[in-house]
Amino acid sequence: MRTLKFLLQKEFKQIFRNKALLPMILVAPILQLLIMPLAADYEVKNINISIVDHDHSTYSQQLISKITASGYFQLVDYGNFYQSAFNQIEKDKSDLILEIPQGFEKNLVRENNEKLFIAVNAINGVKAGLGGAYLNQIIASYNNDVRLKWVQAPKYNAVPTIEVTSSYWFNPFLNFRFFIVPGILVALVTMIGSYMCALNIVKEKEVGTIEQINVTPIKNIILF
Repeated sequence: MRTLKFLLQKEFKQIFRNKALLPMILVAPILQLLIMPLAADYEVKNINISIVDHDHSTYSQQLISKITASGYFQLVDYGNFYQSAFNQIEKDKSDLILEIPQGFEKNLVRENNEKLFIAVNAINGVKAGLGGAYLNQIIASYNNDVRLKWVQAPKYNAVPTIEVTSSYWFNPFLNFRFFIVPGILVALVTMIGSYMCALNIVKEKEVGTIEQINVTPIKNIILF
């Protein structure tokens, strides 16, 4: 332990004597730790969507308004023809297609059942996966709103329902930067330790003191 203590004192003296090492150890990692979380973004926004509306009803307009008001989607094409929307995907101007069938409002209100068609441009896998997930969540939320508005539950429900309320401690808004900063910190510490070790060995060889260290009773496991 005494040998390791002397080596640590030697290394710290060399670090503070060398004006180039101190910024390399402190300033560069701190700047990277501040900039990298801002550059990395796991949230996908401004997803271009084309909507083919065959119904043109109040309910279809409400669904479209809910999608565009979410902040994730931008409506780039709206019409009656699927081929027109598909051309937008081929031109790389659209990422998703939502097709609303004819009789959407009637089937949703009277029969309490309707199907929507979603086509996703999967060239960008991450954007396609997140965009499809966002759209499914919005449609599911809209479906719940419609059911609460029109479907009257019986006084005594035979099927018990469970409502789960989740609370996220320490990161209530699920900010992705809180997840990425510890990983970046570990990577930076590993990088600093690696190139500091290499720089010290090269400097000892250039100065000519590596031979003196080799003849001292210091084990290689302590030195390296």
